[in-house]
Amino acid sequence: MEGNFSMLTLDLLAEPYWLDLPRGVRVEIRPVTTAVMAAAQAAAARRLAAIRIADPDLDPDMSRGLSFAFLVKALARHAVTAWAGVGDAAGKPLPLSPEAVERLMDLDDIAAAFWDRATAPVAAVALEGNG
Repeated sequence: MEGNFSMLTLDLLAEPYWLDLPRGVRVEIRPVTTAVMAAAQAAAARRLAAIRIADPDLDPDMSRGLSFAFLVKALARHAVTAWAGVGDAAGKPLPLSPEAVERLMDLDDIAAAFWDRATAPVAAVALEGNG
């Protein structure tokens, strides 16, 4: 087929892979598929709705901040399958758990890097499709 068109290249990873994060942390994640992202969005929306019910006068900026924080935490809970470089107060390796993953995502630099790196493959395909 000739003409001026771009072709979408589906080169998304199918197997879990490792991401390097700040502070020497590494996480293995499953690919961020539609199902993983939808699960994260649903979980984040439920948490924000509960807060809005408890505090109907919630500041809009705080609401947006909480929405993103909940989304990053939910994505990490659904995507992270292993980690390295995370320890407890005594310096012993901390076992992976949903609660511990959420605590890790409370660190702004870790959460920002995780979001950018975990969603980068999906964003690249989306941008290519809009070329």
